Amino acid sequence: MIRRQLPLAPIAGALLLAGCASQPSSGPTPEEIALTTPEVATSSGKVQAFMLRGQVILGHESRSIQPCGSTQQYWLHLPAGDLPAANAVTPPGYEPMYGEFIGHLEPAPEEGFAADYNARFNVKQINLLSAEMRQGCQQPPRKTWAFGNEPGWSIEVAGETVSLSRIGYPTQQQAINSRDIRSGQQVYQGRDFTLTMTQAQCNDTMSDALFGWQATLDWQGTKYTGCATLGATDTTQHWVGTYQGHSDLGAAVLTTTLSLLPDHSAITAYSYSNGQPGLEEKGFWQQAGDGKVKVTMAQYQGRRLISERLFRREDGQLSTRQEIINGETYELGDNGLTLDKLSPVRE
Repeated sequence: MIRRQLPLAPIAGALLLAGCASQPSSGPTPEEIALTTPEVATSSGKVQAFMLRGQVILGHESRSIQPCGSTQQYWLHLPAGDLPAANAVTPPGYEPMYGEFIGHLEPAPEEGFAADYNARFNVKQINLLSAEMRQGCQQPPRKTWAFGNEPGWSIEVAGETVSLSRIGYPTQQQAINSRDIRSGQQVYQGRDFTLTMTQAQCNDTMSDALFGWQATLDWQGTKYTGCATLGATDTTQHWVGTYQGHSDLGAAVLTTTLSLLPDHSAITAYSYSNGQPGLEEKGFWQQAGDGKVKVTMAQYQGRRLISERLFRREDGQLSTRQEIINGETYELGDNGLTLDKLSPVRE
């Protein structure tokens, strides 16, 4: 077993939808609430599901996702029930695709093809998987929308309004008067429209793409059917940043720097004021409830070691008193570990 020699380490010193109904407001949208409030049970506690979008490779020996704007890769674990539909739109020869998924991260297994990755992304729901949208990461995250063919139509949900586009017609907008957001279904209603999105696999007949929702739209008495996707924004990005704390060890001051990156990877670096060589851990992070983030480290000095810290945020500070290493719980000294968020450097 690998044991770290750190004064503040434990030896010495981490789409699913909530059932609800709400009216439009200036606060978080129902889509944001739906993605950030459900909890997913893992072997070491509960975490929040989040949206991950990026370049996807699917094949026998490689199932990976590289988040947009990142060089990081995670093993992609799809539910068995989704594999046939995903394989149907997958091009041969490990060609890259664009994908959006709702799920959570966990440490990669020690054996098998996934063992070469720091983490595995467990998919709870496919939002979008497309062999044609290979440049999808170059576009901003799409809002919640639905569309169909024959005749061609699309409708976008943006804040408190919907916008309908149809071939041969000017774009029309209506206010959203009510929303019913529950597990497996979302219903938006206005003065003379109803948009219903139901969680189910849906294929666009005009392209090689798989969508996670089926849609029906009643617009001023005319009915349309098609596919839909949720907004692809990761609503847990407010945790991203660099956090730092200092501890007086007597002979030296230990500086702990935690970096939570937009691709959900995490780096913890330890440096000493007396010139002692620094140490580094690599892993991932994800939200674990209101005001909490779980930081999981999978590598210590390049070797596999699973450690977890559950931080609470208050007044801009992250704090924790315990760490779990390979299933064992350790106290982080008498005062725990407190990290302040560093202000971004302005160019």
